[in-house]
Amino acid sequence: MGQAGREPHLWGIPETRNYPAMDTIVVLTDLSPAAEQARRYAAQVAAPLGARVVLLHLSQELTLPSNATETSAEVRRTLPAKLQALADDMLVPTSAAIIDGNFDEDIDAIIERYNPMLLVLGLTQTNSYFEALLANRALNTLRYNTCPIMLVPASAALAPPYRVVLAVDGEAFAVPAPAAGLFNEVLSTWAPELAVVNTVGSAAKASIAALQQVQASGLLRGEQRLSFQQPVVSAPEDGILRVLNEQRGSLLVMVARRRSLLGQLFHRSVTARVLRNTTVPVLLLPAADTEAAVAGKPQPADELFVPLV
Repeated sequence: MGQAGREPHLWGIPETRNYPAMDTIVVLTDLSPAAEQARRYAAQVAAPLGARVVLLHLSQELTLPSNATETSAEVRRTLPAKLQALADDMLVPTSAAIIDGNFDEDIDAIIERYNPMLLVLGLTQTNSYFEALLANRALNTLRYNTCPIMLVPASAALAPPYRVVLAVDGEAFAVPAPAAGLFNEVLSTWAPELAVVNTVGSAAKASIAALQQVQASGLLRGEQRLSFQQPVVSAPEDGILRVLNEQRGSLLVMVARRRSLLGQLFHRSVTARVLRNTTVPVLLLPAADTEAAVAGKPQPADELFVPLV
């Protein structure tokens, strides 16, 4: 991770626009179809929340397909104009920036600079999904920051989140205030139906415990009507995807526990398997550090039910 206070180097598009104080949504973009859908979805979210959008391109991600007609130098030269055109096309206040540096070193400085309420990036479903996510490296931010991440599949509909499915794992959890605040903005803005899904333990015991854990997590403010689903499945991800389909869910919310982020193979987790197959946006909320006091004894990654990364 980068050094505290390190300023990422911007090139090509100086941010000269002066916007009033607004919440910020940062879209990590690479001009791919998935990134295009993420940009459009971010605008749909930002508009009712009164937020501005920053389109952020990392110059180190400039990789060309084998059939490209431009050289990398030409792409680099024309990229600022292309990004600015995308920003001008947005229906909400939007600026564009290009970061010339290393993502792993600069992401904390980027978050410090923009203080985003949400990071958004496109979700590409590939056979080597683990490698694709490592290339994006956005999920690394959940190790060290409290900023939620929205992953938007290229095939996702630009539909408001009127039906939200929250996946829980049967263990107590807490959500940092910024992440909980964003989730409550979603609830208050769109007043969605909220379904809680748990695929661990017996239904009789799990329903009461899961709902109590959600209420105690800090995720909800005030009264919120919840429904509970406990599908009987052989694999947790199958249950999550089944409920998402049956509820006609338009947004899936999952909690990323830090102990698994720091630990084992991501591609073996439930989250990765869900992300390979989802067609709706997924909101990943980081779990707060306080979970360590309530999570119980450590478990091997293979035994963890994760809506955990």
